[in-house]
Amino acid sequence: FIYFNCLDFQLFLSTFAKTSKYIMVIYIVRHGQTEENNQKILQGHMPGKLTEQGREQVRSTAEELSALNVNFKCIISSDLKRAMDSADIISGRLKLPVIPMEMLRERDWGEYTGLTVTEGKEKYYHDGHWDFPGKAESDDGIFERAKKALETLAEQYPDDNIIIVTHGQFARNLLAVDKNCSYHDIPSFVNAEVRILER
Repeated sequence: FIYFNCLDFQLFLSTFAKTSKYIMVIYIVRHGQTEENNQKILQGHMPGKLTEQGREQVRSTAEELSALNVNFKCIISSDLKRAMDSADIISGRLKLPVIPMEMLRERDWGEYTGLTVTEGKEKYYHDGHWDFPGKAESDDGIFERAKKALETLAEQYPDDNIIIVTHGQFARNLLAVDKNCSYHDIPSFVNAEVRILER
């Protein structure tokens, strides 16, 4: 996999089309801003509620995707509400089906879900890594889940353009699988940001 921002992608398409017939392209979108983002809490598997600013962010992203004039197959979204609501906004603009996929959920913080980021970091963030006791999903766990998700998508959509709507840490882990590195080495996604992987 390699990844691009959307502004670079039209040039890439015109070049790549001359050299290959088969390619899967994944447009990774982080959900829009939520009330919980504003409260700076660890959302994990909480549903999350988009703010009006978050909805506007996603509407802007939908316009950006539409302007690419790409023939998208579908939108595949985390089944958590904040992602599904974001996917529905994009779907309304692009007229695409939305397929929920549990595997695309955010990191599961377990019993620590709902802590503020500040509280969590004071107690459980050491040497650049989260270190939660108990049943919170580990760095290795979310990495392996992202790897499995990419393998599943490659099997199901081997030569399609697809949009994935997911979450900040999980999106970074998708890119980390590609680079065979830690997600800590991948820059954070802002809300409704798009990055592109091709295979």
